[in-house]
Amino acid sequence: MRSRLPAALSLSVLLAACSTAPQDTPEAVTTPGGTVAAAAPDTRPATLILEDGTRQQVTGMVRDGYLLLEDDIILADLNSLTPQGTYVIDTRLRWTASTIPYTFASNVPQAIRDRVAQAAATISSTTNAVVKPRTTQSNYVQITYNTGTSCASGLGMTGGRQTITLADRCTTGSIIHEFGHTLGLFHEQTRPDRDQYVQILWNNIPADWQSQYQIRSGSKGYGAYDFDSIMHYPATFDGKLAIKPLDASIDINRMGQRNGYSPTDKANINFMYPR
Repeated sequence: MRSRLPAALSLSVLLAACSTAPQDTPEAVTTPGGTVAAAAPDTRPATLILEDGTRQQVTGMVRDGYLLLEDDIILADLNSLTPQGTYVIDTRLRWTASTIPYTFASNVPQAIRDRVAQAAATISSTTNAVVKPRTTQSNYVQITYNTGTSCASGLGMTGGRQTITLADRCTTGSIIHEFGHTLGLFHEQTRPDRDQYVQILWNNIPADWQSQYQIRSGSKGYGAYDFDSIMHYPATFDGKLAIKPLDASIDINRMGQRNGYSPTDKANINFMYPR
C-alpha cells in the first residue's frame, strides 16, 4: 500500500502550444477525481526534468486558470505562468519543521475555510506533519477559491507562496488529498511498480486523459501497493473500469476513497517527515 515518493522534479518546458482561444463547450463527463470536466479539454505540453536530468514529456490540462497534471497537480498558474515544482526525495523540497503554514485569499467562502481547518486538524493529529495558519513564514500555501470544479495543489514545498485552489465541490477528504500532494505525494497508480498490481484499461480512458495515467519516471514506491490510499484514483472513469486490480479478490471500490489517509499514507508521510 504505498504512494510513490518521486525524485525531485521541476517544470521546464511549458505551454509549447498555448492558444487561449475559447472553445465550444463539449459534453461533460465525470473525471477520475469525481469532478465534471469537458470531454475535450484544453491541453498543453510540458516537460518534467527529474533530479538526475531525465526528462519526461507530459500533457497538462487547462482548467480554472491553472495547468494541471493528473487532474489536480498544479504545474503552473496561467495568470502568472509561474511554474510549480514537484517532488521531494530532494529534502530541500520538504516543508521546514514538517509544517505547512497556510493562509486564505480574501474571497474564500467560510464553508471552505471550515473544511480546510478540519483537514488541517486531521493531518496534524494523525501524522508527523503539521498544517496550521501562517504567521510570518516565508514559505506557505495560499488557499484560493475558484468558481469552477478544481481541487488542486502544487507538489512539495516549492518556495515562497504556492497555491491550493478549491471549489465548492471540494470535500474535507478532497482537501486532505490535496495537502498530500503539497507534502510531496504523487497519485498511487503512477508509481513505477504499479503494473505488478493493476492493469490500466486504456480503451476505457479518453485519449485526452491517457497521459494522466502515465507512470511518473524517477518516482519510487514505498511498501506494498496501496489500494486504500487517499492518493489513489477511483477504479472507474465515466462509469467504465479504468484501473483493474490483477488480484481478482480486490474490491475495486477500495480505490479512490477520500475519507482520510490510509495507514500506509500516514507511514509514508511520517517517513518523509520524521520526528
